[in-house]
Amino acid sequence: MSDHEFAGLPGPVQRRWVTVSTGDHVSGVAWGSGPPEVVLLHAAGGSARDWDGPLAGLGRPALALDLPGHGRSSRHSSAYAPRKLVLPIAEAIRSFAPKAKAVAGTGLGALAAAALAARHPHLVPALILIGTLPGHPAPSDDAEYLWQGLARLAAGGAPVTVVRGSLSDAAVAELSERVPSARLVASEGHSPAPDGPPPTAAGLTPARLADLLLTGPTTRSSS
Repeated sequence: MSDHEFAGLPGPVQRRWVTVSTGDHVSGVAWGSGPPEVVLLHAAGGSARDWDGPLAGLGRPALALDLPGHGRSSRHSSAYAPRKLVLPIAEAIRSFAPKAKAVAGTGLGALAAAALAARHPHLVPALILIGTLPGHPAPSDDAEYLWQGLARLAAGGAPVTVVRGSLSDAAVAELSERVPSARLVASEGHSPAPDGPPPTAAGLTPARLADLLLTGPTTRSSS
C-alpha cells in the first residue's frame, strides 16, 4: 500500500486487512477514530474507495469494505453470488466493526448485505439498501432467500430502509408486500428510471448519508 493512498482526504483514514477462515484476505478503509459505527458495501466492479465522497464529510467513524474479488481483497475466478460473500464479510465485520449500528450497500453490496442479514441478523442492527432490492433491477437466483431474510430482519425489529433511486414501481410494490415496515425514501440527485442503473455511492451527500445511516427517515415516500 502506498503511504500516499489517502493523501488529500480528511483524516484519519487508513487501510485495514484481515485474513478470514478461508485463507483469503479482506481489505477495508476505516474512516475516523474509534470503532466504526457503519459498514458500507459497494456495487459490482467498484471498491471501498467508491465511498470516499460521502464518507469524507460524514464526521463519524465508518468502514468501507472491498468485497471479495474487488479492490484490494483476494480475487477468485468463480462468480460472486451474494450468499458466497457472506462468510468473508461477516468475519471482516467481526474483526473491524463489531459494534456497527448499520450496514449499507448498493448493487452487489446491497444484495450481499441482505444475504448477511439473512444468515447473521445480529451483525445487522439496521439495514440500508441503495437503489437495489432482491431481483431488482436484475433477476437473481437468490432473490427469494434474500426477501425472506429481509422480512425476518424487519420482523425482529431491525430498521430496513430502501433508497429508491432507479427502482421500478414493481420493485416498490414488492417491497411493500414483502417487507411492509420498510422505509422507502428518494435519493438526492436521482430520478426513478426503471431501466437505469442503481445509484452509486457518490449519489449521496454526506448529510444524506448521515441521515440514512445514523438516524433514518421518519416517513415513507414513493418518490
